[in-house]
Amino acid sequence: MSKSKSKTINRLMPMIKMDFYRLFKSPLFYIMVGIAALIPALVLGMTVIPDPETGEVIATFTNTWQLISFKGGEGISGMGDFATIDMLFIFAGILMAIFVARDYGSGFVKNIFTVHSKKQDYAISKTAVGVFSGLCMIVAYFIATVLMGAIMGKSFDVNVSGLIFCLLSKAVMMLIFCSLFLAVAIFFKEKLWLTIIATFLVGMMLYPAAIFAANLDATFITFIMSVAGSLLLGFGFYCLSNLFLKRRDLV
Repeated sequence: MSKSKSKTINRLMPMIKMDFYRLFKSPLFYIMVGIAALIPALVLGMTVIPDPETGEVIATFTNTWQLISFKGGEGISGMGDFATIDMLFIFAGILMAIFVARDYGSGFVKNIFTVHSKKQDYAISKTAVGVFSGLCMIVAYFIATVLMGAIMGKSFDVNVSGLIFCLLSKAVMMLIFCSLFLAVAIFFKEKLWLTIIATFLVGMMLYPAAIFAANLDATFITFIMSVAGSLLLGFGFYCLSNLFLKRRDLV
C-alpha cells in the first residue's frame, strides 16, 4: 500500500469510527431498522383489493417474494407496485437527512471540520454510514418477509438465482440513493423538514427506476450493471456533496 493511500485511510478512519459510534448510540437507527422489519407484516396483512368479477376482497400479494420485487412485466395492482423492498431506499435517505441536519443544527459540524480539514472525508463517512444503515434495513426486511410469508401461508415459489441477484442488486443500489440523499441533506443543512420533503420527492421520482432496474428476473448481468451504475452515480453524487460543502457556509 502506498504512503498516500495509507495516509488517506488513517485520516478517514477516526471520522468513520466516530460516525458509526454515534449511529449505534442513536435510538433512531434501531427504530428505522425496526420499521423495516414491521413493513412486511403490515403489507401482507393489510394490502387487499376487490375482485373485479365477484367483488370479494382478495389479497394483493399471493407470493412472499412479491414483497421483494416482481417478475418483469408482472407488476402488482395499484399501490402494490410500490410496496416492495425499494421503500427502504427512502427510509435510508430520511435517516441520512436527520443525521446531517443534527450535525448542522447543533453546530457539531464545525467541530468536525476543525479536526478534519478535508471536507470530502465527511461525505465519505456519512455515505458509508448511510449504506450500512440501508443494508441493515434490507436484512431486517428480508428476515421479516420470510417469517411473515411462512406465518400467513404465502407461496415461496421463486427462481432462486433471480431472487439472489435481485437482492444483491438492491443492496449495491443503496450507494446511489445514499450518496444522492447526502447531497440533498448537505444542501439544506439544518433545515430538517425541507431535507425530508426533498428526500421524499427525489426518492419517489427515482422509485420506478429502482423497481425496474432489478426484479425477480435479475441475472448476473443485472448485478454487474447495478454495480457499475452505483459506482458511477455514487461518485457523481459524492462530487456534488463535496461541491456543496465547499461552496456553502457551515452556518
